Amino acid sequence: MHAQDIADIQQLMALSAHAVDAVDPVLMARAFTEDAVYDARAGTGGHGEIAGRQAILDWFALGKPPHPPSHNLFGSWIDDGGDPDAGEVRVHSKWLVIDRRDGTAVSGDYHDIVVRTPDGWRIRRRRFTFRYPEAFAGFGDG
Repeated sequence: MHAQDIADIQQLMALSAHAVDAVDPVLMARAFTEDAVYDARAGTGGHGEIAGRQAILDWFALGKPPHPPSHNLFGSWIDDGGDPDAGEVRVHSKWLVIDRRDGTAVSGDYHDIVVRTPDGWRIRRRRFTFRYPEAFAGFGDG
């Protein structure tokens, strides 16, 4: 991969946290493909997979709660999976949010498939997991 691609993907990861917190359709379009899938099966509340950028936007528009006050994403790295020459890579990031119920930190991982589009790199698929799922029973329930 070229250094510019790596920088652009790092920027994309940072932007994605701002996009979901702002619930801004312009930022969401800069972060996710129109056909993106947000795999929320690791969460509670039976959300499953949210398909389509508009559906993802609508899900985050539900507010706080059920979503945490702020999404913090860091430690992103481009995984060995995917095919950069074909315009698809896998990105693994860590996330941290504050549990609005008691103020404790909740952490996990994002597993993303990122694709090169005519408008730049975008997230096509995001799956989140909890680092310690047994400790977060009820997290995300509205």
